[in-house]
Amino acid sequence: MNRLPVEFLEQGFHRVLFDAMPLPIFVVDDDVCIFDYNAAAARLLGKGKRLIVRHRGGEVLDCIHAAETPEGCGRAPACRDCVVRKSVRTAARGRRVARQRVQMELVRNGKTTPLDLQVTCQPFNYGQSSFILLVLEGLK
Repeated sequence: MNRLPVEFLEQGFHRVLFDAMPLPIFVVDDDVCIFDYNAAAARLLGKGKRLIVRHRGGEVLDCIHAAETPEGCGRAPACRDCVVRKSVRTAARGRRVARQRVQMELVRNGKTTPLDLQVTCQPFNYGQSSFILLVLEGLK
């Protein structure tokens, strides 16, 4: 039987593991506000940390609906039907969501681009706080 080396239990190992995941992964709250993200997400977004952390997912991904209201992501009428937002809310109630299909429209290089995704959400607690692990498959 293999035993985990002590360094695997240290925080540094978990960061390396998180960043080694090939899919974009975000740590969000129930309002899809981003608290952390992995290296795959960073490569996808191509933005600095201050433009990502503490911002809502639709704003960071450049969802067309995020710009429809001054309040941003989650506040436009179309946001009520957003599969990403609904999946995160379901996870916030303690239920895992696996591979929900969604088509988002993003603004890329000044043009609206449709994007097919599969959304997976897993709730977790850290200390006294609740978070959701949000995985977005299909992003390019």
